[in-house]
Amino acid sequence: MRGIQKRLLVGVMILALGLTALVVPSVDVSATQTSADWMAEVDGETMLSSLSIPGTHDTCTQYVGMSYIFQCQDTGVSEQLENGYRYLDLRLVIEEKDEEQTLVIKHNFSNCKTGRWPWSKHLYLEDVLEDVYEFLEEHPTETVILCMKAENSEDDVAQVQELLYQQIEQQEQQWYLANEIPMLEDVRGKIVLATRFEDKMGVGEDRAGLCFGWTDQGDKTVVDVPYALSMINDTSALWVQDRYNYDTADKLDAIVDDLENCQAADDTFSLNFTSTSGSGSIGHPKKYASAINAYLLDYDWQQGTCYGIVIVDFATEELAQCIYQTNDTN
Repeated sequence: MRGIQKRLLVGVMILALGLTALVVPSVDVSATQTSADWMAEVDGETMLSSLSIPGTHDTCTQYVGMSYIFQCQDTGVSEQLENGYRYLDLRLVIEEKDEEQTLVIKHNFSNCKTGRWPWSKHLYLEDVLEDVYEFLEEHPTETVILCMKAENSEDDVAQVQELLYQQIEQQEQQWYLANEIPMLEDVRGKIVLATRFEDKMGVGEDRAGLCFGWTDQGDKTVVDVPYALSMINDTSALWVQDRYNYDTADKLDAIVDDLENCQAADDTFSLNFTSTSGSGSIGHPKKYASAINAYLLDYDWQQGTCYGIVIVDFATEELAQCIYQTNDTN
């Protein structure tokens, strides 16, 4: 659905929403496998980039300060993994802890926490990794892509990278670190590292992780082609749609354009962000996600079609099923 018809639908959705939760339509998502183990049914020789993979944007914002503006999820990491999400978006900031530097998770300048109470402690990278390790131990057929971004522009990226590798080196056997797209069978039971920062430490192509860097797409100008190309390495590409300052109708145009023209392939990852903070000065992600997720639940997902990595706000199991069930299974 495009143009005027789509805008009328979005208008109806937003009116029905009334700044509260929208009742979304139900869809038939009868699964042949559980969401926690959906990769078990996928041929291990499939390249990771050729899968439809559900992902979460600003993964750790279930409990975040200034939640009206910064909350993008209402579930934690463990529940997201159990619900089928296999791409997690982590924003890293250097912080002092016990007189040493470590990495804390933030959204912009707002702290992500372990609970809703004012005295809840900050959420650290080590907390998230513990949850991911535990999940993969219990579900060894699965893999999880952790996409790391240095969130504070004032942080030394080399120091962020060094602190990250201090965590990785504690259980390095559980990581896939090469800047090369793997087959699923090579990364089952492992974390796949992807980074949105340069290799300032010079660890090299074998340990730097997948290079997921792209030019910021925060411009509010609506463009004809909403996704942009960058390179992972000399032979592998990355297409990204992340128009995070579009209003709901324009964002839906961008999302659907990417779904219908997805470039994901054996040598190409596609990241399709469905999240937006709107075109105004102060965003409210939950309002936009309610309308967008309702549309996605009713979208005509095609079995056997690769949609790449579809990254959502306020992720539900039902939405994850819509995405991962498009994969061919054994």
